[in-house]
Amino acid sequence: MKKSVAKRRIVGLDALRFVTIVMVVIYHCFSGVLPGGFIAVEIFFGISGFLMGQKLLRAYRKEGDKFGGPKSFLKFVLERLKRFLPTLVFCVVLTLSLAYFANPDLLTAARPNTLYAMTFSTNIASIVNGSTYENSLIPNLFNQTWFLALELQVCVIFYLMMAVVTKLSPMKKGETKKFYKKVLWLCVGVAVVSFALMAVYGGWFSLYDRAYFGPDSHIGAFFLGAALAAFTMMHRIWPAKKGRRWGWLVLVFTSIAGVVAMAPFIQYSSGLAFCMALPVTAVLSVAMVLSVLKLQRPVSKRIPRTLKVLEYFGALSFAIYLLHWGLLILFPSLLSFWPLEVIPYIVIVASVVLSILLIKVIAPFSKKHKVIFGVLLAGSIVLPVMSLIKAPEKSSIEENLAEAKTALEEANQPVKGVTTAAVDYSGMKDLADLLGGDVMKFFDATEGFAKPYPVSVRYGGATSLSGRAYYNTPDYTRTSELASKRVMVLGDSVVLGAYYNLYNTVPGVFVDALKSRNMVDAINLLAGYRAANGGTLPRIIVIGLITNYTNFGVGTLQAIMDAAGPGHQFVFITGYCKDAYSRASQNQTLVWMANNYGNVYVADWVPIADANASSYLYADRIHLTPAGRQAYANMVNQAVSGL
Repeated sequence: MKKSVAKRRIVGLDALRFVTIVMVVIYHCFSGVLPGGFIAVEIFFGISGFLMGQKLLRAYRKEGDKFGGPKSFLKFVLERLKRFLPTLVFCVVLTLSLAYFANPDLLTAARPNTLYAMTFSTNIASIVNGSTYENSLIPNLFNQTWFLALELQVCVIFYLMMAVVTKLSPMKKGETKKFYKKVLWLCVGVAVVSFALMAVYGGWFSLYDRAYFGPDSHIGAFFLGAALAAFTMMHRIWPAKKGRRWGWLVLVFTSIAGVVAMAPFIQYSSGLAFCMALPVTAVLSVAMVLSVLKLQRPVSKRIPRTLKVLEYFGALSFAIYLLHWGLLILFPSLLSFWPLEVIPYIVIVASVVLSILLIKVIAPFSKKHKVIFGVLLAGSIVLPVMSLIKAPEKSSIEENLAEAKTALEEANQPVKGVTTAAVDYSGMKDLADLLGGDVMKFFDATEGFAKPYPVSVRYGGATSLSGRAYYNTPDYTRTSELASKRVMVLGDSVVLGAYYNLYNTVPGVFVDALKSRNMVDAINLLAGYRAANGGTLPRIIVIGLITNYTNFGVGTLQAIMDAAGPGHQFVFITGYCKDAYSRASQNQTLVWMANNYGNVYVADWVPIADANASSYLYADRIHLTPAGRQAYANMVNQAVSGL
């Protein structure tokens, strides 16, 4: 009898896990589609708190005075590690093995990050080092393990709290409900304090990472779940009768709908997320769990097939969560021959397949063939070890920045403009805005030809040392590509967003784009490429450098044409910055050039963007969605096809 009880699963909770993992994966893989998808993790915490609350309350009833002792505590911790470690080890081994074949920069800081992951301290390291989803220069391959670390920490906190309660106020015979009531209100109190700390850190002081990763400020949902566990133990919650199930169905679907409805309007870096969205989601998660308890019996065989499917994928959610993040970082580098838009779907499919492989094949095999599995496991760590040995201390971006600063210092020039902040590589959010969500492809797209060296920019008859060397320095290692190209495109973040669409759409194209460039930067880029390529450039030159404010006129555009040399057809792309600052005067200058120069044409992005702003542009009304990127590439292709 005890054995059958132990094997029971509350299938509805697996269905909730399925909903949660879908939201989280969408948030990570399709940035901008569901900007508040991160709030769904509260559902995970709510479910974990409920299950852990029931487990510890039952453990106390079984162990009695032994509960809270060293042996009991050690047993509890080992059980948690046994639950977490197999999937974590699989994730770490697989991710590091794949990383060996990817861009070496993606292994930057892999050694400490691996240590943090394996010691369940990623969330603490994120607070101390500031290496989070939102502000990592190079994304942490194991950043997602913050959740695992925080869950283990809060489980230990809850156990110790229960140990203190049982020692100070043990359960007396005939006062079971009174004891559960104490636990319930204590958990509610801890949850309220945690929500208050979250609001103070995230809402008041804007310390978003401190609020999100803190083992004090992000445990409210867990303790609300634990409070529900105490409530169910006190009142013996049974499934509702058939005639009364509709009310609980309405509650569970309304709660899920509430979380889904908030997600598109919540941003991570906002007080609203920490003062309202996360606490509300935590409360709704408890409503979901309670509804599930009232809707079904905890026996998997008595559920419909549809729920069976949700149960199956919900049971995989833990493995999918751990695996998908590393694949999302690595696959753009490993699968560079695939179109950018396809990569997230490949990541999702691969995560599901690998999760099934782990749970249905590897786990059973490890139990039946322990010796063989041990040998295979030992062999599988060869590549991860080689990756950790290969991992650089600093990325090439950081090294280039350091070289630029040194060069300026040696020339007695100010180093302002060559810091990480000035280059604006400072945040994952910035990179997401930059590429319209395709953050991970950023490194393949720009890193190889972004060289921050100090250079002189000549325009308007004057010469000045530019602190913007990073933006206007050509990548001379790519010069050999120019000989076979018909079209050269120079651009800023908008063009960078459409980087791969341009290559897939415009025949014979060469693209050099980087965030924060302006029109003046084209002078040095063209002069540098021309000099390195024996005085020649592709016949058609497309310039998309109007997004970022700069006071240019006809003289600047003439200087750009002079830098390229004679015999070229120029296409200038108009800029669209609705609700930011006007580009009307700069656009008019481009039109004037087209009307007065026979070799100048205009690709007018403004009317296209204005007519399709909701589908082609993100909320900033500047950067391109996947549909916008393709429309942008189509416009460029149409402009150059007849030249």
